[in-house]
Amino acid sequence: MAYKEALWDGSDPSYAPGAVRSRDLWYWKPSTKFRQLGYPKTSVRLTGAHGDGQDLVRARECRELTREMLAHFGAGIEQHEVGTWGWLIHRFTTDRHSPIHGVKANTRSNYVWILDRWTKAIGSVQIASTDYTTICDLRDGMKAKGRDAAYIHRMFERLRAVAKYGKLLKHAPAREVSDILRDMRFQSPPRRSVTPTRDQIRAIVDEADARGMFGFSTGLLIQWVFCLRAVDVRGQWLDCDPNEGGIVRELSRNRSQIGLPQKFERWQDGLTWDMLDDGLTYFEKVISKTSKSMPDPIRFELTDAPEIRARLSILAQRGRIGPVITSERTGLPYNTHSWSQAYRRIRNDLGLPGDLTIMDTRAGALTEAKNLGVDPYILRDAGQHLNVTTTDRYARGRNDSIAKVVKLRSGA
Repeated sequence: MAYKEALWDGSDPSYAPGAVRSRDLWYWKPSTKFRQLGYPKTSVRLTGAHGDGQDLVRARECRELTREMLAHFGAGIEQHEVGTWGWLIHRFTTDRHSPIHGVKANTRSNYVWILDRWTKAIGSVQIASTDYTTICDLRDGMKAKGRDAAYIHRMFERLRAVAKYGKLLKHAPAREVSDILRDMRFQSPPRRSVTPTRDQIRAIVDEADARGMFGFSTGLLIQWVFCLRAVDVRGQWLDCDPNEGGIVRELSRNRSQIGLPQKFERWQDGLTWDMLDDGLTYFEKVISKTSKSMPDPIRFELTDAPEIRARLSILAQRGRIGPVITSERTGLPYNTHSWSQAYRRIRNDLGLPGDLTIMDTRAGALTEAKNLGVDPYILRDAGQHLNVTTTDRYARGRNDSIAKVVKLRSGA
């Protein structure tokens, strides 16, 4: 149902949505659709009686009750019709009780990107009209457009999450779709088999040095030697309040965005100088991805990584404050795009395989260690992975394991 603007701005004082007369009394009632959606208020008696001259008072009460009803469903006339996928997705991303707020900001950003695509595709579609055949058609449509298994799997995993959220809200159509999606199977993407070799990483590091990208080459080498994710070396920029502490920057806006609110990003999760000791013999860091399950910092020994120590000594001459790895061009930490772009350009210029990505660096390091015969449990610790056994939670054991891997791979 489309409501008039007067519902919100009062421009028509006589506008009384939901008003129903029964003999001499007036009542406000939600439409059949909202009652079917489970709205608890089915009938509310309004002030006075018919013909008493209080029509405008009753109209105001109707508008207030209607706005209250729409707020209950998290909907507004400027957004999405209640009961559509657009409505449920909007509520999923904005409701403070939604499970989307339980994940890290970068993960949440990825989820929102996927859900935006769903909104464009099926935002106006009623959830109640979505059945098994509809879902199969959506999947087959993605295949026809050349989408790979990884994309399709990722898209439907998010749709599952939204439908399950609707189920928690006791929205009957969402519950039915959730059950359908639960019983359906979407092909999982094949495991990547591509991993860079030590020689390939060496070639990229040397070429980056030759191009004056010393920060990038050092960061890539730290990733390789210590089996770290890129985010734990270069960090990441995430949306923030402009008054937050740390390194905060305002996002630039193009001509079409000039009227939009300003947005700011804060740098976090990367390697900072306060994590290194004065002698550059080790650094301690909480791994970003497992910060909740493994909140204690892990110690990474540098004594068996002489090249990295030497590089850090050079970088320290810039000042031992803030991020360790920064771009020589901007003086700021890299973002996800610029870090990957630097890798791709050098990879392509060197004629290395095009399917090598910077995300494979960590896998390549762990694969090399595995091929050297490292014990699986030691390997697990070197990769900063969580295990169910209690003893695996002790940082000391992980620190020793990491040191053993670094020593073995460095030939010490």
